[in-house]
Amino acid sequence: MSLFKNYKSGIESVLSRSEQRFQKGMKSPYILLNESTKTFSSLPTTIEPDSKTILEFDSNQLKKYFGPNKYSFDSVTIGNHPDFEYLEHNQTLNHHCVSMFVDIKGSTRLALKYTLEEVRLIKDTLLTLCINVVSHFGGHVHRLQGDAVFVQFVRKNSNPNNSIINALNSASVLCQVVSEDLSSAFESYGLDPIKIRIGLDYGADEKVMWSHYGVANCNELTTTSLHTDLAAKLQNKASVNSIRIGKNLVDAIEMKEDYISTPTVITNGQTVEDKYIIKSSELNYRQFDFNWKKYLNSFSFYKQNGSGKLEIIDNPFTLEASVYKPKQESTASQYYENNYSILKGKYIKYQLMINGSTYHKKPHDKIIWEAFNSGKEAKLANEEQHNFENFYLNQTFCIAHAGYHGNHYLKCTIQREHSNNIVLKFPIYVDDKLDTEINLNNILN
Repeated sequence: MSLFKNYKSGIESVLSRSEQRFQKGMKSPYILLNESTKTFSSLPTTIEPDSKTILEFDSNQLKKYFGPNKYSFDSVTIGNHPDFEYLEHNQTLNHHCVSMFVDIKGSTRLALKYTLEEVRLIKDTLLTLCINVVSHFGGHVHRLQGDAVFVQFVRKNSNPNNSIINALNSASVLCQVVSEDLSSAFESYGLDPIKIRIGLDYGADEKVMWSHYGVANCNELTTTSLHTDLAAKLQNKASVNSIRIGKNLVDAIEMKEDYISTPTVITNGQTVEDKYIIKSSELNYRQFDFNWKKYLNSFSFYKQNGSGKLEIIDNPFTLEASVYKPKQESTASQYYENNYSILKGKYIKYQLMINGSTYHKKPHDKIIWEAFNSGKEAKLANEEQHNFENFYLNQTFCIAHAGYHGNHYLKCTIQREHSNNIVLKFPIYVDDKLDTEINLNNILN
């Protein structure tokens, strides 16, 4: 199952209509271009009402699997970031930001086979998909640049690591949908699929300055930061359908080594490591390729099919998690997989479910609970794997303590006597930072 089935079917509909025209005798793609010039008019035309149907975005699928996102905005806008619009023209503010550049590759070739209206529709569909996905994960679209999108992941008073988590989640979803779900629509009509490249980098408070550029009535509020510039450069160096990230992201959330690799280039016929996105006497800054497929495969609802592509599955067995402070279980709130960073010291209760209801252990079941922790703190404490001293053996729930910074997961195994075992995993982030108030002393006149 795909997250956005309507996007694929809509693009297929556009490609199919054009294919039918060619079968009726339009041999050359340039005939189509000539026809477009013949009908050119200085008068505006209206987009057909039904041509927008494939742009309808159903966020229910994202909410169902990734959960509601507390950092998303009430409405989608473009331009100046809503949280910092209060800055006057002559003011600056130091505040962290995760910058993301998304570039759509291959759309230029569409003009050789499709009408301007169809090209616009396909490109608009992809840009709209990008806008809606990043918006769900709390991203703000700062600018559309032809076939590219510049997004800022940041909320005032928020933990910067949650901006990183949201950026990684949205970038991974975009790569999966475009490269695996939508690509087959183009391939079925003999076209090279549309591809994307994504660059991400994070700048801390002291490395990012927000201010206005330009003059009255012709200005924008944006960031001045090496890491904003590097996000664009990382995107430019990424291979198609991939995500390239800066070292700051890796360090901030202590990213698992399984998810990153050092890029390589061919030099003098030899494959060599390309470690640095910038290398100078002042700064050597590392770059990494982020393995979005391996990352998404850590979510319980993604599974690789026989062809190696990821697809959404609905498993009757699931884990539900709730987070609460010690001795305050009555105030627990539901937590979705890798949704945000849980504050160290809190408790997470995992409940075994079947078809949305609490699971009741069968007589011959054996239920085993294990925690797998990553990061420096867990390694130092020799707690990279933890079985709760079998305290929750054969229980249908487990309570874990958020004790170590990093990206961890809980594993529940149901060993069954007469059928296959059930193995469930639930990934989480843990951090020691709270969403905090901005220091007003950082605003300079």
